[in-house]
Amino acid sequence: MGLPAAPAEGAAKPAPLHRGQVVVRLRHVTKRFGSATVLERVDLAVQSGEIHGLVGQNGSGKSTLIRLLSGVYAADPGSVIEVGGEVLSNPPTPGELSRYGLAFVHQDLGIVGNLTVRENICVGRYEPHRFTRAVRWRNELDAVKATLAMLGSVIDPDCLASTLHPGEQAVVAIARALHKVTPGSGCIAFDESTQSLPRDLLPEFYEILRRLAVSGTAVIIIGHRLDEILALADRVSVLQDGRLIAAGLDASQITEAALAALVLGREVELTTLREHWTDARPTRNRNHSGLCAVGLESDILRSIDFEAARGEVLGLTGTSNSGHEHVPYAIAGVLAQAKGKVVANGYSFVLPMRNPQGLSDAGVALVPQQRAVEGLALEVTALENLTLPRVTQHGRLFLPTAWQRAEFAEAVRMLGIVPNKAKLPVAKFSGGNQQKLLLAKWLLGRPSVLLMHEPTQAVDVGARIDILRSIRAAAASGVTVVLSSIETQDLAFVCDRVLVLRSGEVSQELTGDFDASAIESATYSSSQTAAGVVPYGG
Repeated sequence: MGLPAAPAEGAAKPAPLHRGQVVVRLRHVTKRFGSATVLERVDLAVQSGEIHGLVGQNGSGKSTLIRLLSGVYAADPGSVIEVGGEVLSNPPTPGELSRYGLAFVHQDLGIVGNLTVRENICVGRYEPHRFTRAVRWRNELDAVKATLAMLGSVIDPDCLASTLHPGEQAVVAIARALHKVTPGSGCIAFDESTQSLPRDLLPEFYEILRRLAVSGTAVIIIGHRLDEILALADRVSVLQDGRLIAAGLDASQITEAALAALVLGREVELTTLREHWTDARPTRNRNHSGLCAVGLESDILRSIDFEAARGEVLGLTGTSNSGHEHVPYAIAGVLAQAKGKVVANGYSFVLPMRNPQGLSDAGVALVPQQRAVEGLALEVTALENLTLPRVTQHGRLFLPTAWQRAEFAEAVRMLGIVPNKAKLPVAKFSGGNQQKLLLAKWLLGRPSVLLMHEPTQAVDVGARIDILRSIRAAAASGVTVVLSSIETQDLAFVCDRVLVLRSGEVSQELTGDFDASAIESATYSSSQTAAGVVPYGG
């Protein structure tokens, strides 16, 4: 369901060579931030030779648990963390983590932009010469190249990390963790590590996890893609509001719908989600164009032409560096090297644009992928973030006005944002609710064209449903939506059409009653035309 190389449900997994010994054990682990209890008396055991999935909604405490285990936070008194039967310090020290073979890939990746790829991977783990204590740079370089090759990557170890796109930075972060683990021992934890990983690298990443588990290493994988978790994990645990409501469930004995019900606390049938908005799906009218791109070019894009009607959701997808991820930014006028012509809501623009404000005036809004970097000011309140694009229309005031409070209330109603606290800094909201705030920020401006890049990245199943419903509702109101994503299930749920890009060109078009597997087939087929789809323009 949306993952090209994940094994089919119920597929046999390799039997681990060393199963059953508890590597990591949490006892009564509690964490409070002020009056807020984020984790409450969590008891969890992770065994050698297993892949252990940890799921829950945004804000359920998953990332906090990993930060306690990795020493970023100290747990509250009475909490006990054991590794190999030994009680760790609170918080665990870097020396303990290294000694017991614990490695982590956090959600924010932790990449240092002004260091090289090699330095990012080797930091804190250089191997000095036995006698001279000098670092063996040639050995270090060879080891880094081997680790990157294991991930199927050809990234230059000596390039600066800041020059890499998010997918490549994810590869480096994963390589750093793998570099620190000796197969057959320890534990490696991945906190939403696949969210930026290029989709065509996923099969090799899955295989690496399986090989680690077979060797005896314990693997913890945190994620929101329930199909991915069930396909990879041997056992699954569920956090809900800081409490562990299910521990060590046999992944082969639970369905995705049942797991979603545990996560959400209510039943939801993911496979029929599209039926929820069937009545709201508009009929595209080719006589009412909402957006037209002509001769769109960049260093990757090659003279792309397409048109999207008012009320249509047009999906764009492809493998990494196919160009689909560049299209929203090119149309929005923020991709410096982009060239071409854009017609939006009757207004015509030539790229590159000296003043992208013209597109904004034409009702074009961009929801970028990196919400914390490009979309939101994390230390500013939710209300200020939400209403910032419209402040100049109403006059700038120091205190919130009635229109701002009304917009925040509408955002809460429209997308189910929690907590309902307008003056709370955005950094205090969970990732899923930050994403809802970012989407609402532009939807409340009543755009005519909505450009989106990975709008459901790193959000839980509940937030994902809310976001996808809001996209369909926007289209039903007449908004033209262009959605670039690698989430084939999401594309199948909300899109009227999907264009598949290959090497910077639109190669195929999917229309009618397509599903996620058809999109995957079109994206990853070795031939230029996959079964069930047609060449673009055919």
